[in-house]
Amino acid sequence: MDDALFARAARAIEASRTLRAQHRVVADQIDDAKREARRVMMESAMLRSEIKAFRDNREE
Repeated sequence: MDDALFARAARAIEASRTLRAQHRVVADQIDDAKREARRVMMESAMLRSEIKAFRDNREE
């Protein structure tokens, strides 16, 4: 009986480790995607600002 309980506990511990590792991978991917989205948004805002400045200069 103890051996079966020990084996079940060992499987649960290993499954937990696997899930934690998968969670870390997914969390890293999400962090990378957020950083990339922020970078793209900043580049877009900079480009819009440059276009507006260009148009303002042309109108003067």
